[in-house]
Amino acid sequence: MPALPDASILLLDDDPDVGLAAQLLLQRRVAPVTCLRRPAELSAALDQRRPDLLLLDLNFGPGRTDGAQGLRLLADVLARPQPPVVVVMTAFADIDLAVQALKRGAFDFITKPWDNVKLVATCQEALRRVRSMDGDEAPAPQSTTEPVRSLAAQERAAVLAAVAEAQGNLSAAARLLGLSRAALYRRLGKHGL
Repeated sequence: MPALPDASILLLDDDPDVGLAAQLLLQRRVAPVTCLRRPAELSAALDQRRPDLLLLDLNFGPGRTDGAQGLRLLADVLARPQPPVVVVMTAFADIDLAVQALKRGAFDFITKPWDNVKLVATCQEALRRVRSMDGDEAPAPQSTTEPVRSLAAQERAAVLAAVAEAQGNLSAAARLLGLSRAALYRRLGKHGL
């Protein structure tokens, strides 16, 4: 039985194996998952299913790596009235793309292939955010410019932003963060990066 049976997750990824793996993992531990493979199906599915959480791949089609289509979909989804919380999914090499998605309103991102514990925890945290916004839990004080995130999520975002700003140069990223290279490596490992 799912941890949150009244919640729902929608996943958009053109790889059917990704959809099946997410369904098998999340439906028993978090909430039921509906999978879509084509971006053209997204709008109708959002209208019909009204999911609490959208897991959104950023690249669709063979050879696509720029994330433009996924970022457009992210903007479209977040412009809707009462949009779901969005967690983007991307390959490891697209860290700067994931940082762009966070800046544009994604709750978090998951690198593929994902760590099962991380995916479950991220989905649960995203759904807790939905609950607090709906009034099912006492709402946390929120800034009007930035969504409330856990300390771990803030640290992860800061590390990713520094790596992206340093264009992958870990020595430069460590300097930006005021860390030693060893400390940066520990944080990269801690967050599965």
